[in-house]
Amino acid sequence: MYRVAVVALLVVFAGLQYRLWIGEGSFAQVHHLQSMRDELQKTNAQAEKRNDAMQAQIEDLKSGVGATEGRARVEMGMVKPGETFFLTVPENQAAEQTPAPSAASGSQG
Repeated sequence: MYRVAVVALLVVFAGLQYRLWIGEGSFAQVHHLQSMRDELQKTNAQAEKRNDAMQAQIEDLKSGVGATEGRARVEMGMVKPGETFFLTVPENQAAEQTPAPSAASGSQG
């Protein structure tokens, strides 16, 4: 009788060990599910930031003509009729763009 009880306890113990290490709800499965959850949380956070930016842009565009006009001016370089457009170039860029006088052009004559 004692041996039957010991064998039964060993079978139960082996069954519990199997479930703990290999079966459903095991350590490996829990770890895998946690890593999947973390990855999905990162993806959701990125999507939420993108959605918030798009929502802000939609609200800005719906707010009136000023937002649309400002975007057209910046992105497309549009100018209203009757306005004068002045292009300012920084000095370091202006020096690079002006051609240097050549010695051959001055000696003709």
